[in-house]
Amino acid sequence: MSEGKIQKNPYTFRQGTNDAEFKFGHCTSDGVIDAVLIRSGWFHNHYISLGATGERHRRGGILARCPGSFQVKAGDTIGGQDNGVYMRTENGNILLAAPNGKIILDASNILIRSSGGPNSTGTVTGDVLIEANNKVLVTGLGDGVTIEGNSSVKIVSEKQVDVIGQSVCNIYGGVLDMADGNATATTDITGKLKSKTGAPKLGGPASALISGFVGGLVKSIIGDNEQSQSGIWGSLLGL
Repeated sequence: MSEGKIQKNPYTFRQGTNDAEFKFGHCTSDGVIDAVLIRSGWFHNHYISLGATGERHRRGGILARCPGSFQVKAGDTIGGQDNGVYMRTENGNILLAAPNGKIILDASNILIRSSGGPNSTGTVTGDVLIEANNKVLVTGLGDGVTIEGNSSVKIVSEKQVDVIGQSVCNIYGGVLDMADGNATATTDITGKLKSKTGAPKLGGPASALISGFVGGLVKSIIGDNEQSQSGIWGSLLGL
């Protein structure tokens, strides 16, 4: 038979009653042959079909359609480490969609793992993407939440980021580099170039103010000994 649209199959065989029917070689309304069709007599859109011809995703595929709920319950006699329900596709995607409801994963433990890598075209896979039109909420009620990254971890917000430790907030780093909005300006009020952190560089009135303050502090601690003052002064300012 042709793989194009088929209007009639002379080998079709049908049997049925008012309650249900089954067909071998059923010709569908879009011109595809189903090897087997089982359909309810109560609902026209309640059937299971085994595709024989048509496009790649139809040929050799199974269609299950029902106006009510589709439920699978299994695993009554298997062990706790066995797969009670197993779904796998060798190629293509697995799509779970609930446009007017929720997708709920409920288990004693849930593992989401992306084990991809460079494919035949050179594209690197292995990503996990979570996207929401409104909020993404992550809550750890027991030992909290741990986020780790081998290369980097980035938290970005267009407006506000709060880091809150109700008891203790620890921030560690081999090097800590912080800058606020003041650091985005190219000069300070004295006209001098600004550092990345916003603190004034040595030189100018700001430097003189700092030098006077540190000098007075050193003098008050060790007295008028010039040699001692020079040593500590040099250590503080790196001169």
